[in-house]
Amino acid sequence: MPRLHAPSKDDSRLLPPFAALLERCIHVPATDAEFAAARAALMAAPVLGFDTESKPLFHAHQTDTGPHVVQLATCDQAWLLQLHHAQARALAADVLASESICKAGFGLDHDRSALPARLGVALHNVIDLDRVFKRHGYASSVGVRAAVALVLGQNFHKSKKISTSNWAAPQLSLAQRHYAANDAHGAAMVHAALPAWEQRQPAVAQPPARPGRPAPEPRGPGSSSGPRGPRRPHAPREQDAPREQHVPHEPHVSHEQHKPHEPHAPRESSAPRSSPRPSRTPRLLQAPVTPGKPSPG
Repeated sequence: MPRLHAPSKDDSRLLPPFAALLERCIHVPATDAEFAAARAALMAAPVLGFDTESKPLFHAHQTDTGPHVVQLATCDQAWLLQLHHAQARALAADVLASESICKAGFGLDHDRSALPARLGVALHNVIDLDRVFKRHGYASSVGVRAAVALVLGQNFHKSKKISTSNWAAPQLSLAQRHYAANDAHGAAMVHAALPAWEQRQPAVAQPPARPGRPAPEPRGPGSSSGPRGPRRPHAPREQDAPREQHVPHEPHVSHEQHKPHEPHAPRESSAPRSSPRPSRTPRLLQAPVTPGKPSPG
């Protein structure tokens, strides 16, 4: 199946802008009351857009302590959980470990390994939307920008400068809050519109099944292999010829030649008796030919 190409950045710029969340719809809990409100809303949501942010590493000797922010969103709100708060870690762990809440995001391979170590829980009911698009023939990493262009027909803008900012800071800037919130919000919006988009796509061709290796045939009566089906007839091969054709012919020897105390008679030629080999006169016994005289005979 040929690979399809997701919309490029230039293609996306031609589309109408993505409907980003407003500031009042982005929640960054810091107090007990705010964490309680966030818990009530998140634990009641059947589906959440999901993403994480980590402080970038600029040197090889730096230790990765992320993720530092877990962002979760519905189609109209987002919550940014800064994991330096104990209550934020507890809430993130409960949401991500819940089997009743679907968490959908993009490029989650690193999160699947880093978050269990960071939060101390296993992740359940997490969907990597990149794999959905891969089933339809796209590259293995589509990402939220291209997915929004494909499914929603909108331009999702992402700032490289904000993506590499300090996500471990105690206070997130306004640009960081909008960047992180809309990453999760975009995933939630794509997931909600995905069933209708998939219905419009051509049927996904299933890869042909690879033929299994035939079972080894039994070598003899003592073989332990299972029963075989009827063998397909085949043309006779050279090795199927009677075995006598491959046994070298031995010369006939009379039993009298093996009597004890008698000298061995010269062995006869192995040529058939019906056509004895004519005797040949040794070259030394032939009469010499004198030049100028006709040869005798």
